[in-house]
Amino acid sequence: MIEKLIIGQDMEYIKKLYSDVLYKIHSQGPVDAADFEKLAYIKKFHPDVFNIRESELMYLMGLFYKIDAPKDLIEKAYSLFAEEIIETTGNTFTPVQADAYQNIREKTFFSFSAPTSAGKSFLFRELIGNATNDIIIVVPSRALVAEYINAVKELVNNTVLVLQFIDNVNILKTTRRVFIITPERGAELFEYKSIFDIGLFLFDEAQLSEEEVRGIRFDAFVRRVAKEFPKATKVFAHPYVQNPSAQIEKHHFPLECSAAVSYEQNSVGKIYVSINKNKMCYFSPFIDNGKNQVPVDEDIISSILSKKGSILVYSSKSKLYSKAYIEEYGKYLRLCPPLEDPDAKKYIEQLREYIGATDESGKKVSFMIRLMKRGIVIHHGSMPLKMRLIIEQFVRGNHARVCFATSTLKQGINMPFDAVLIDNFTNMDVLTLKNLIGRAGRNTTDKDKFDYGYTLVKSKNIKTFCQRIKDVYKLNEISELDNNHMVTEDNQDLIEAIRHDAFDNDTRLTSVQVERIKQSDIAEDVKTILDNLITEGRVLSGKEYYENLSDSERKAIKDAFKRIFVCHLRRTTLTKAEQSILSTAIPILLWHIQGKTFKEVLALRFSYLTQQSKQRKINLSFKSGEISDEERLQQISELTIKYSPAPTPLPNINARNYSNFKKDTPVSALDYDSLVFDTYDYIDKVIHLSLADPICAVFSTYFNHTNDIRAKAMVNYIRYGTNDSVEILLLRYGFSFEDIIWLLEYIEHIDEQQIVFKDSIHELTDEQYEIISRFV
Repeated sequence: MIEKLIIGQDMEYIKKLYSDVLYKIHSQGPVDAADFEKLAYIKKFHPDVFNIRESELMYLMGLFYKIDAPKDLIEKAYSLFAEEIIETTGNTFTPVQADAYQNIREKTFFSFSAPTSAGKSFLFRELIGNATNDIIIVVPSRALVAEYINAVKELVNNTVLVLQFIDNVNILKTTRRVFIITPERGAELFEYKSIFDIGLFLFDEAQLSEEEVRGIRFDAFVRRVAKEFPKATKVFAHPYVQNPSAQIEKHHFPLECSAAVSYEQNSVGKIYVSINKNKMCYFSPFIDNGKNQVPVDEDIISSILSKKGSILVYSSKSKLYSKAYIEEYGKYLRLCPPLEDPDAKKYIEQLREYIGATDESGKKVSFMIRLMKRGIVIHHGSMPLKMRLIIEQFVRGNHARVCFATSTLKQGINMPFDAVLIDNFTNMDVLTLKNLIGRAGRNTTDKDKFDYGYTLVKSKNIKTFCQRIKDVYKLNEISELDNNHMVTEDNQDLIEAIRHDAFDNDTRLTSVQVERIKQSDIAEDVKTILDNLITEGRVLSGKEYYENLSDSERKAIKDAFKRIFVCHLRRTTLTKAEQSILSTAIPILLWHIQGKTFKEVLALRFSYLTQQSKQRKINLSFKSGEISDEERLQQISELTIKYSPAPTPLPNINARNYSNFKKDTPVSALDYDSLVFDTYDYIDKVIHLSLADPICAVFSTYFNHTNDIRAKAMVNYIRYGTNDSVEILLLRYGFSFEDIIWLLEYIEHIDEQQIVFKDSIHELTDEQYEIISRFV
């Protein structure tokens, strides 16, 4: 059939096939992906035939936001359906969106699944924009947090507080709140349950419930929410899930106020292409399992790039770190010329400044920034939030031509492309595969226009691809919270706390963990830290830490932090891998305590890993005439990067001891981008999500027993990186340390009620004013 669609000249056959597909969509709905493959081929190779009924197709698909006035009887009939949706919902929704909207309005619990292009984002925007109560949006990744933050801020006015963590600030100027969080941040919510008026919980990409460790935390948060906020609506959204009702079943939600629907409607066509070296062929995973292939008479990727289109390459994180993709796809990357657009250059400079990268002549060269200058971007889960915001603005500004991404794309990042090339099939499950295919093709708002995109697969993976595209993905109908035999020792406290409602909201730990802290003999460890790190009411600077304290004193501080962390666990010891990760995290924690910005922390880690102190001594020996220049260069070339274990959340008894930096790498060859990603993972995954709560609980307990004000100050240093009340409040309002540096001089007054700015804010740049505008 592919041959007939592509090279066949039998127009009657093409017209009949087109008519049959349209009738099938009319009678059964746009639910068969094979039909949308046929439509894409007809539009590409037989546009004259396709154009005749293209407007009718938009009506049949229910894409009422893409229709013009009806031209015939069938379009008129469907237009009545469109008018009824507008009358019922007040929006130009598709039938899928309208049905989901009605269920959300009528039910307390609604779980649904829909393809990537079903318009979920538009539905959610309407829900968020028209709400009158507070909203909690729960997403699986920091990447999605970044995307939602941007979208929601553009959607709501300045009286709506939008934060990526839970807090109660800007009270006088706030009419309602929207918090976008990962499940790990959810514990912060419950201390405000009597203050916030939460009307809606959106659990986006709720298939997170299936992950081994994070799924337990997700389910735990869902159950606490259901108990503490019984009147709020809870919505669970998934892509390509056969049984969204599992969310209702596994949490035992009452059926009379629950609903679940799996929507299968398609809206974008797909053309599938195999790649074998420089040869491309069309194939169909539906018609003949990819067996019969038709050669492509053009290089599709080159053609898209020449028309200023965009390509997504799904790759592995290891390949991105090693930069193996540069050689493999070099011929396409060379088709991306340097960008001249001032808007694009603005984003690139913002990113360079944020991470402290130097130009090509410096030591801290960012390969990622070098690529961005040609419209080539990287996207994965270890990128700092601000970096993601900048890159996503860059993409939305249509500056990106090629995007290399990892599995973060399966977590719902809304970045469509003209074509998706699947380079990595390792651990490729059906859900990841369908999400990637869903990124191929831009679902535009152009009237009477059917959109399609390309999915490109390496020929060696065609058989696997054709099998998995037809598989279904099912959620587990039993929560891991109820699977006693599956629970690890590290998760036992959390599960028992859920069952017995035994949480301590002040510390964000379980009650039994707080009790362990109280019973632990760690007072001397706390005193060791306070005596050495806090002097005259302030924390030691980095310079003082290294110059005023001996090696043994610094080791005693690190050992004390380790014992403090362990005391809340069921275990009394950590594995070697956990100890190694914790040892690496403690200096970063200390830099955080000292109020270092992300760029400053990067500079300190760069100095440590590249042995800058030894390099300075070698250079001094050369300057004093002790060694020749040749000897200097030889000695420096023999220095290698210090070992640093890859970060992972703690505790994790299965943690492995490996590094993101290759062993024996010369200090001159440290990859600066890898340092950025590794450092952010330490700050976010290890310090903020693993260490901060238990360590702060220890210092709070010590303060309650001793009234030692230094312990209370240490809690602030760990939570915020400062003990300054103004700086803490600015951080609670969502500003970064990088913002605070220039912002402080413009603050007249700040408290939880509001920020009062000085008149001099008119001196700010447009970019700076945009950052504060929501609070002016």
